[in-house]
Amino acid sequence: MPPSADKQRRTQEERSTETRARLIDATLDLLVERGYALATTSEIAARAGVTRGALNHHFSGKDDLIVQSVSHLLQGWIGEIRRVAELVKAGSLSLSDFVDRMWELFSGRLFLVTLEHVTAARHNPYLREQLVSVTREFHAALDGTWQDFFDGTGLQKPEVEAAFNATLCLMRGMSLQTILRDDPAYYARLLGFWKTVLAGHSQQSRAGEGAISDPTKQGMHP
Repeated sequence: MPPSADKQRRTQEERSTETRARLIDATLDLLVERGYALATTSEIAARAGVTRGALNHHFSGKDDLIVQSVSHLLQGWIGEIRRVAELVKAGSLSLSDFVDRMWELFSGRLFLVTLEHVTAARHNPYLREQLVSVTREFHAALDGTWQDFFDGTGLQKPEVEAAFNATLCLMRGMSLQTILRDDPAYYARLLGFWKTVLAGHSQQSRAGEGAISDPTKQGMHP
């Protein structure tokens, strides 16, 4: 292939990548600002600075654009969670710090986008089906990091999972409340209380680790 043709192909690929990125950014912005119902493809194209034809070239429609945009956002956060996981494994990030990171995650742009696409997915089988897998991957990344904190505490996996899911429920509930209550001190108190609960649960488990019975020594194992 002549050098000029190769350069032209790369330039076309770069333009295509840039156009998709602008459309995805515009979609996420409008989901936050206008909501799923009011964000139209015409408005998204205008915000991205491209034509409707360019949008239709890259995406089959509004729902495809929503799916790809949410997937892009979640993949970015999955990368961040994995970087945090490395800090956890290195012992340079405390459970308290991780809870703060989770609150940053759930109280910002991600939660508002999630609120829109989850609500829309209730009555949109395509959105629900397409977003299940990437959402599952996101939660698996969070769960893996959470498990690292409780290694060696004596807590059984179901207990760790219960603590994790209770934390997620708290975060979601607090995030939803921020829509009607702008009170950072209030949320800080809730986070402080929950950190105390988690720390106490972990410390109790460590203290009682030696007393945890082994079912294999009680004839309970087949």
